[in-house]
Amino acid sequence: MVGGLKGLYSRVFLEHRPTHRHPENPARLNSVVAGLARAGTPIVETFDVDDSLPYMAHEKEYVDFIRSLSGYTNIDGDTYFSPGSYTAAIHAVSAAVHAAKAALREGTDFYVAVRPPGHHAGRRGRAMGAPSQGFCIFNNAAIAALTAGVRAAVIDVDVHHGNGTQEVLYDRDILYISVHQDPYTLYPGTGRVDEVGVGSGEGYNVNVPLPPYTGDDVYVEVIDEVIMPILKQYDPRLLVVSLGWDAHADDPLAELELTVNSYVYLTERLMSLGVPIIYVLEGGYSYRVLEEGTFSLAMLYKGEKVRLERRSETDPHVSSRARKMIREVIRVHSRFWGLS
Repeated sequence: MVGGLKGLYSRVFLEHRPTHRHPENPARLNSVVAGLARAGTPIVETFDVDDSLPYMAHEKEYVDFIRSLSGYTNIDGDTYFSPGSYTAAIHAVSAAVHAAKAALREGTDFYVAVRPPGHHAGRRGRAMGAPSQGFCIFNNAAIAALTAGVRAAVIDVDVHHGNGTQEVLYDRDILYISVHQDPYTLYPGTGRVDEVGVGSGEGYNVNVPLPPYTGDDVYVEVIDEVIMPILKQYDPRLLVVSLGWDAHADDPLAELELTVNSYVYLTERLMSLGVPIIYVLEGGYSYRVLEEGTFSLAMLYKGEKVRLERRSETDPHVSSRARKMIREVIRVHSRFWGLS
């Protein structure tokens, strides 16, 4: 994009704090901001905050429940709440919406460095029968897409299926593509190929579940054979990337074997569409990957590729299963899109 990349961040996001050791903690965001700073990416820390935004995606009863919480408590077994959590969550939603509108207005892409993450938060909190909200409170990416005012597409590359985003958008003609680890092997247990949307949303929900230990070589095929052909036909005016760095091989919570190369390749391909992009932080629990991945992505906007990790190759037995899954995705969605 002509306007390059800006970071969007607030120290308020650090006030969402666990009382005990937890993978979703403020240090994650410090790593992301360090990556942006190393790349010399300008970081914006001011934006309007709107308490009404969560009602765009979530039922009133759920939003009111979150607003009623105080002190330290647990929403569920995975998702904690602290004295600063509501303020952090409402700022996170507001930052994502601000980035979407500013990207469209300015022609500048944004890396939205927020927490708590959001893509597991559905209309009533837990989504699609999941056992927890997976560290999420409000669905930042879905709300940004809903309020953008143009045809938006949400591309979810977190290793866990974005069950909350799928639930929120399932009956809407907003494109949602999620590439994630096989739901039979990882939380939240959703995101099968045959979940294609309903009503006005039929065909706009695209799930690409990959077997554990899938590497860069297969992931590039997903980008070239599924993501990019569908995006070009959908012709979005805004891309919202649910950016989870936890599909990386070094992440402690999952079993895909990607390197930063896959994220860089996807970013290059998305940039080639010439439409505004906002990257909304989701998961990722290796501090090194969060910093180095963010740095590498940001450097693309300066016209530079940094030295990347060695590209990962998928074991032949795994790649056979993964490519069978890609063919199944193409078969199912060829009813809606020109895929071959």
